[in-house]
Amino acid sequence: MAGNDKSVSDGELGVLEVLWSRGQATVRDITAVVYEDQSFSKYQSVQKLLERLEKKECVRRDRSTTAHTINTAIRYPVARRWRGA
Repeated sequence: MAGNDKSVSDGELGVLEVLWSRGQATVRDITAVVYEDQSFSKYQSVQKLLERLEKKECVRRDRSTTAHTINTAIRYPVARRWRGA
């Protein structure tokens, strides 16, 4: 783990759940699932959540294409443990 804080916020867990159900997704894909109505600010919110998850090594980002593809780097039970469930 990159940082000492292994906790996952509710918003971060929501993003991880999208990735677990889809396998991989772009920021736009995740935004479409998390929010019914998309906007630039909501896209930016998802982007920030992904940046935090990437720093915690919970997701991996493939930057080889213009639309980055994000994959989860942890399994569901690990995230549940971090949430204290």
